[in-house]
Amino acid sequence: MNRLISVGDRTIVMASVRLKIVPPPEEWFVKLSTERPDDEFTLLTVTNARDGLFGVFEVETDDVETVTATLDDIDEIRSYDLSHAENRTAVIQYTATESIVHAATVDAGVVPVCPVTVTDGEMVASATVSHEHLSRLGDRLREIGATFEVLSLSQTADGRGNLLTDAQREFVAEAVERGYYDTPRRCTLTELAAELDITTGAASGMAHRAEERILKAFVNETPL
Repeated sequence: MNRLISVGDRTIVMASVRLKIVPPPEEWFVKLSTERPDDEFTLLTVTNARDGLFGVFEVETDDVETVTATLDDIDEIRSYDLSHAENRTAVIQYTATESIVHAATVDAGVVPVCPVTVTDGEMVASATVSHEHLSRLGDRLREIGATFEVLSLSQTADGRGNLLTDAQREFVAEAVERGYYDTPRRCTLTELAAELDITTGAASGMAHRAEERILKAFVNETPL
């Protein structure tokens, strides 16, 4: 999908790209995921914080204690908190000194769309970028020793299709169908999370991000 953005007398084509990235081994989440190659890690959010990064990730694992023990041994992790654990799913908040890949993407002017999945040292991320920024991102990834593969790159004349990620679109459709947005509500966030087979914390984050995108798109395109 793409969006057409006018800057002065230029029109910039924005494309939806999905990438598989293999970061260098010193990246902290590579260390974590290669220690647990059968686990799936999902970065739910990553933001710049004072002197580092703050983030939240979800992990599907049969051994949460080993995951947290691995975090203890990673120098870049300053602190973490196991905020939720249920069955094989755990949600962990963390602060880190740095992320090599995050720094490279920011330097390239690209903001990946969470969630980003990481399995056995490989991450899959999506973003909406101009071709110029995509080229710049490729240069930055090569500079840090990462390899990458473009899994999909799509363009149309209408950017509405990439307003939400597939997961966000599924969440919103299910929420509307089950009456989560009705007044009064016909289902709770916990019930909705159970139906989608995700944690309540993950559902809360997905709802917030989807609602933010929908509201911003509405305000930007509709006179109030």
